[in-house]
Amino acid sequence: MLISNGIVGALDAVQGCAGTLDFIDVPWAEAGKRRLRRHTKGGLDFAVSMQHSQYLFHGAVLFDNEDHTVVVCRPEELALIVDLSQTSSVPDIVRQAALIGHAFGNQHVPVEADGCSIRVPMLSSVDLMTKTVRDLKLGELSLRFDYVRLGASRPLLMTGHAHE
Repeated sequence: MLISNGIVGALDAVQGCAGTLDFIDVPWAEAGKRRLRRHTKGGLDFAVSMQHSQYLFHGAVLFDNEDHTVVVCRPEELALIVDLSQTSSVPDIVRQAALIGHAFGNQHVPVEADGCSIRVPMLSSVDLMTKTVRDLKLGELSLRFDYVRLGASRPLLMTGHAHE
């Protein structure tokens, strides 16, 4: 088993890997975990024990020696994508984005902004997520479900609070 104590670099900064380049899939929901163990795509038994506040971004190098370089691969995951680019004014875009963020945040679902789109990971059904947006009565927004890399460069913000 190979063991990593955390991120040692980024794939784009590694100059000509000496050994075998291998990847480990880490979905967005596990990218902030301190301990992970799984097999790489090449079949290596691999464990990660990270320091607090490290985040496994797409392309993070976890292990690099003369035999192996192990890199994080953020797999594409199903998400709701709400396109706000057809909205007529900046105040309307801000209002729509805030209401969508609030609606999903109230359900403890993180959201990610990508240009004029909001991406929401699938944590419930297509019908329920569509209904959540349509119930806001924001007009005819473009909604679609597609596979994307969520939180590829930084965490999707999730803040918790207790309900009394």
